[in-house]
Amino acid sequence: MMNRLPRLVVAPPIADNMSSLSSQSDDDLMLLARGGQGRAFDELVRRHQTRVVRIAARYLGDAASAADAAQATFVELYRALPRYQAQGRLAAFLYRVLINQCHMAKRARRAQGRALDTLSIEPAAATSIPDQAILARERTREVEHALARLTPKLRDVLVLRFAGELSYEEIAKVLKLPLGTVKRRIFDGMEKLRVIMEGKEQ
Repeated sequence: MMNRLPRLVVAPPIADNMSSLSSQSDDDLMLLARGGQGRAFDELVRRHQTRVVRIAARYLGDAASAADAAQATFVELYRALPRYQAQGRLAAFLYRVLINQCHMAKRARRAQGRALDTLSIEPAAATSIPDQAILARERTREVEHALARLTPKLRDVLVLRFAGELSYEEIAKVLKLPLGTVKRRIFDGMEKLRVIMEGKEQ
């Protein structure tokens, strides 16, 4: 029935067709894709991929893993076409799938790390990177390392809030949590991050 897989990097839009698709809701695009309109799914990927990759990159800490998690997320979304119910909840469903993919990627990385922990790593060769770029990269790395030390429930809400720029209400829908719980976890997560990054927790 459906024999094409979604592409994370989609083809440039064709003006006459894609202009009409770009005005469709997420639900309508899902229904069109289910009915065989392949470019409808391409439009969904185009619409959401930047935020999906940004969330995955902050959660996982590297671009390659983020791209893999994003691709897996859109594949899962594509597989969900036959059973998708158009109720205005596509974004919540999509980011829930993404968070699950990030959890699986982290578990796989831990398992791989245990398998490789006896190998020595050669130091990276020196390169001529501008000082400001190095500082920005290292600050980002510090935040990612601190995020990695949080519990998954705290990491989930912080990444969705600050990398995904989702509202509290959207996060509550994604994670199926009460709004008050989301707010509390964000508060607790920010406090925990502050403690870790100030070096008060060993």
